[in-house]
Amino acid sequence: MSSVKTDEFYTEVYVPISRQVYEYPALSSKDVEDRKEELKKKEAKIIRKESRSRLFETVIAIGLIMFVGVFFMLLINPQVGLAELAKDNSDLKDDIAVLKRNILDSEEDVNGITDMDSIRAQALALGMQDPNTNQVVIIPMPEDDKLVTMVSYDEEFGISEEAYDSAVEALTNYYLQEVASDE
Repeated sequence: MSSVKTDEFYTEVYVPISRQVYEYPALSSKDVEDRKEELKKKEAKIIRKESRSRLFETVIAIGLIMFVGVFFMLLINPQVGLAELAKDNSDLKDDIAVLKRNILDSEEDVNGITDMDSIRAQALALGMQDPNTNQVVIIPMPEDDKLVTMVSYDEEFGISEEAYDSAVEALTNYYLQEVASDE
């Protein structure tokens, strides 16, 4: 059998088989308060540790999301630029095709206007009448008469030097031939 004696600081336990006495310190109210404070400190330490680890994990997650976003933008941005350039290129090709069609239409219109028989037929259809004999002016033209045109425009100064020189030379030759034919 065992008997327990308690006093203020120690509890004695008798174990009859071994006949030895084990002494344990008795818990006083001061010891209980100290133990509660220790437990509170340990709990606070565990909570702080968990909070730090959660904060660290959150910061790492946000950093990874930002890294992936920047990496994605670095990959996508050149592709978007290329797509915009391809669209602009396609639009310009369409504009060029429209302008070429307009040029061909204009050339056909000009060729149609220079056909004097078609002009006369259209004028007669619109109500024009043939002129009287006193309304006709005849200008004698040489057989080898020709019209040479050259228009080359310069962005800054209008007509280029080459076009101007060509026009002066053509007019000079024309008048020299006319004077030679008169003599």
